[in-house]
Amino acid sequence: MTEDKPLSPPFISLPWGVWALVLAIAGAELVLSAAGHGLVNWPDSAGWRMRAVAAVGITPDLQRWMLDSHQAPLEHLLRYMGFGFVHLGPAQAALVVVILAALGKFCAQAIGSWRLLVIAALAQGAGAFAFGLVAPAGALLIGGYPLIFALAGCYGALALRVAEDRRAQILALGLVGMLLAGRIGLALLVGGGAHWLADIAACAKGAALA
Repeated sequence: MTEDKPLSPPFISLPWGVWALVLAIAGAELVLSAAGHGLVNWPDSAGWRMRAVAAVGITPDLQRWMLDSHQAPLEHLLRYMGFGFVHLGPAQAALVVVILAALGKFCAQAIGSWRLLVIAALAQGAGAFAFGLVAPAGALLIGGYPLIFALAGCYGALALRVAEDRRAQILALGLVGMLLAGRIGLALLVGGGAHWLADIAACAKGAALA
């Protein structure tokens, strides 16, 4: 009779690049949630979330100003890297962390943590740029959904190369297809402006970079 091996928590075996993304999102949400519930006794801490959203959110108005004026201040360029780490609430952040950990683990194990971080940053930025081109004035893009779809695209492209058999490839592409179909279906049913385009563009860029 063999001994059962103890189950290790799924987060323990994550590559360090995935840990970096997970901790950045979870840490930001922990601070903002604590401040919003009065657990941080600093001046104006209750408004930290809205300040963070204003500081890193992507708006078409700002992007169009940069394109028209041919100016790109660093503080505004950093928005394209930072908007995915700030969320509107803990539920949204938790969902992003769980899916990110699952997709990111596969991708990082296949290409390494550094490449994963580069692809995540560039694909997320591409999604934000696409949003800024087509979204109406006053729209706002915030949160890690484009980051999830960036890794989904990366996952799908890598699965075609590293999967051992055709069935595994089909399953991987089916998962990505379900995410894309679900996102487009949700946009058609409940709207949401041009946010879906940011997700699709990030997914396509993630796949291309992978």
